[in-house]
Amino acid sequence: MIGLALSMIRARPGQALTAFILAMLAMAAAVSAPVYTTTADRAVVASEVAAAPVEERVVRARRVSDARDRAFEDLVPQVFAIPGFSGVFSTEYDSYVTTADPKVDPVAPRLVYRDDACAHLRFVAGRCFISGTEIVLSKETLDQLKLPIGETVQTSFAAYDAEGREWVPAGPAVTLTVVGAFEVVDKTDQYWADFDYFSPRRTDRLVTSPIFASRLTLEGIEHKRERQGLDVVIGDRAISGDTLDGVNAAVQEGSNKLIALPGGATVHTELPALLTRINANRSLVGEVVPIAAVPLVLLCWFVLFIAVASATQERRLELGLFALRGVSVPRRWWLAAGESIVPILAGAVAGFLLGHYLVRLAAWLLLHSSAEVPLSAGANWWALTAVAGAVFAALLAQRAELAKKTIDLLRNVPSRLSRWRNAPVLETAVVVLAAVAVVQMRQGDNGLTGFAVFAPSLIVIAVALIAARAVLPVAERVGRRAMRQGRIGSTLAAYAMSRRPGSQRILALFVVAIALLCFAATAASASSDTRDRRTRVELGAPRVLSVEPLSRAALLAKVRALDPDGAFAMATSMVPVSEDTGIPPMLAVDSSRLPDVALWNDPHVTAQEAAALLHPEVGREPIIVNNKDLSLDVTVDAMVDAFRVRWTAVVVPLDGSATGEVDLGGVQLGRRTYVRNLPMCVDGCRLVALQIDQPEGRGFDVSMTLHSLKQAGKTIADEAGFADTDAWRVPESPGPKLLVPTLTAAKDGLRAEVANYRGADVAVRIMPTDAPSPLPVVMARTAGIGDHMSGFDGAQLTIDLAAEVDAVPRLGPTGGLVDFDYAERHSTDGGEAVQPQIWLGERAPANVLDLVRDQGLTVTSDRQLGPLRAQLDDQGPAVALRFHQLAGGFAVLLAVGALWLVSSLDRQRRAGELRALRAQGVARRDAAANGYLALVGTAAVIGPFTALASWLLVREYLPVFTDDPGTFEVSYWPSPMPVAVAWLAAGLLLTGAALLAGARLRASTRGMR
Repeated sequence: MIGLALSMIRARPGQALTAFILAMLAMAAAVSAPVYTTTADRAVVASEVAAAPVEERVVRARRVSDARDRAFEDLVPQVFAIPGFSGVFSTEYDSYVTTADPKVDPVAPRLVYRDDACAHLRFVAGRCFISGTEIVLSKETLDQLKLPIGETVQTSFAAYDAEGREWVPAGPAVTLTVVGAFEVVDKTDQYWADFDYFSPRRTDRLVTSPIFASRLTLEGIEHKRERQGLDVVIGDRAISGDTLDGVNAAVQEGSNKLIALPGGATVHTELPALLTRINANRSLVGEVVPIAAVPLVLLCWFVLFIAVASATQERRLELGLFALRGVSVPRRWWLAAGESIVPILAGAVAGFLLGHYLVRLAAWLLLHSSAEVPLSAGANWWALTAVAGAVFAALLAQRAELAKKTIDLLRNVPSRLSRWRNAPVLETAVVVLAAVAVVQMRQGDNGLTGFAVFAPSLIVIAVALIAARAVLPVAERVGRRAMRQGRIGSTLAAYAMSRRPGSQRILALFVVAIALLCFAATAASASSDTRDRRTRVELGAPRVLSVEPLSRAALLAKVRALDPDGAFAMATSMVPVSEDTGIPPMLAVDSSRLPDVALWNDPHVTAQEAAALLHPEVGREPIIVNNKDLSLDVTVDAMVDAFRVRWTAVVVPLDGSATGEVDLGGVQLGRRTYVRNLPMCVDGCRLVALQIDQPEGRGFDVSMTLHSLKQAGKTIADEAGFADTDAWRVPESPGPKLLVPTLTAAKDGLRAEVANYRGADVAVRIMPTDAPSPLPVVMARTAGIGDHMSGFDGAQLTIDLAAEVDAVPRLGPTGGLVDFDYAERHSTDGGEAVQPQIWLGERAPANVLDLVRDQGLTVTSDRQLGPLRAQLDDQGPAVALRFHQLAGGFAVLLAVGALWLVSSLDRQRRAGELRALRAQGVARRDAAANGYLALVGTAAVIGPFTALASWLLVREYLPVFTDDPGTFEVSYWPSPMPVAVAWLAAGLLLTGAALLAGARLRASTRGMR
């Protein structure tokens, strides 16, 4: 029997080869899912580790110990002994440094030993330390001490005198030699951890740039306590899918050992956040890949079913002769199945290997990874399932013919009623299962998990089967109409679709293949659009530079100096908001530059319109003063219970230095002129406010008239200028119990009165009206805001909702924008910018970082649109969706293979029909009418709508981000071009196969008359 089966294969090698190829493609498609999952798992782990911020890849241990306690240092080599982990030990204490020059003030820097420090420093003069008596200083500290390289300093342990508010020596001094001046190679390197060594701020002589020295140097200076640290840096290859659990356990074990030390150690790491995110990525890959893998495997079985069914129909005469000659039923089953199952099993073995290498190629193209693809147990299980399903499909396909009576098998023409009798039952079952999956998906909270994972494929298959059944009666009517009109070719093509056995199955297969590819393109395109929208919103500009803290005025001035024309750079700062206020986050932007720099995303309000709304003209410029004498002419009519109240002028230097509060003198009854120069305003200052300070916070009443304000003989405001109450304002009360002065116009100036004052140190504050009040804001629609917000200085500001948009740059749908300049003019403190950033537009020059450094700004991070988008593209959902596109391509190739097999078998069967038609005088072109092309054209019309139906039902449940913020819903309608390309590619492939099949059929009629 085996020999007979092999003889049958040799007799029909074309059919065997086609079955072999189909089985090979089917197995390759089946095993591609688990292999791709394993490969994608590695890819997302590697991408998350590479993109993780510094704090997630460093374990920090801190301990304050006695000078001679080495328990922490001795334990360091024993903990975190994990491949890929590298430890950096450091110890430090505060030192007191003096020079031989009595005119140079001593400084109190941190004296630091840190493993391998010299490799992370760039020496601008001298060299690194070698011996225990050598130290290196930052160039800034060296200039401050006015020391040449090679000079000595006296260094001792330092303590802080809280009463005197200064650093003092607390031990004997040691002579050390300065051998080098350094600059830092990269302050943001994770090697420096969180020690904030190089902050430019100083307090009470404490120079924060440290002195670096050897361990022996620190031991040679007598000291009581020292601060020790261990920073474990996690390398890129230390974390993989296989080592996640081991790394987590080892970090926890090492942390416990350090914490258990006498005196304890504090251990902090954000590594668990990274591991959680990695596991979420891996989980999403495991959830999303089967969405495409399941229908692909089902399609493989369906293709094999069609192939075997078509081949069995072709051999129906042989099967009839077997039955007529008394061959037993088991042997008839073997003879029928052997010719198909043997090539299927051989093709499965080849497909198993082919699937791995195809995934390796796909990983290289789609995941930027060419790593070895292992023959995993998961792939083996999928392969066994695929083979079992293929064999079952083959046996089921031949059952229809083997179950027929002998007389029916011996008929040359199959009955029109020989379509699959169980089709209605199958279609009903698929529709019911699709409905169940959709209901479970929409009523549950877990999205596409459990049985709901079959929802997309079941929807596609159900719609395809229903459409295929509905099309056949239409084709029948088209055929009748064409016959009445005498169009023989169209008649034969329509009847071939409606009457031939298996046409419904072929049409359903084509619809499913095209729909799967279109669904994959739709999901990928819509998800890509959503990732693009999130990237643009959250970044805010094509490139964003975060800089070290500096004052708001300095940030604004330096960025404007960096780009005087406002063509490519814009300063931004967050407005401080207390979490308990309920006020949404607000971002201050230099709005005149918003249209040229920001990535604006609202379709209703343009960036130009938003900029104009944020910065309306107020008709008054800020009052600019210099360092000359400022004189204020005031008449105080009444002052009750006042104690130590004084006039103060508040100014903000234009160079961005600290806000100045200049004491103009004690407030006196009667008319007085208060005069004082402004030493901090050499380069100009903006007058922020004239105020009366009440340091004791005691209550009092006062009424007065402001007559004039002058500087160096130049009138800033005369009586008429003060009498214009629109030109002056008082800030809003910071609390319900605090009263603010009332301002009224008088014939000789501005009348100000306050009664029953109780509260803060500032009793009266009068500010020039150089900014609009209420302050205009542009808010996201869903952010929600009342009629007030907090200003830069924490004062309450009345706001005007100028416009609502879908999302604002950086804050998305949860925040709003204010104008930086106007918000600063409402402020009185001139404090530091919160999260200062420089946004750069597309026209930023290539040397922009050099230009930023020339302004004295230090960049702490440089984020760009492309790399940030690439990070989202490497997350689990995006990587998994690429398999959908791969699976869609597989599906189309399977459909092409099925078409080729069916057409090959059909050509042999139709040879007799064509002879009869030609004998009746039918033209060769009409006799060989291409019914396959009609099937492809019909499927090409139905397929995209089938994909659309599935997409609209599952769209909102398909994950797009691992760290889903819940504010960026996936688009309903994707970009049309990727979907059109996918649809066109599938249509062209199937059309090409149909045309080739038709050409082969016409070629078979050339010898016929």
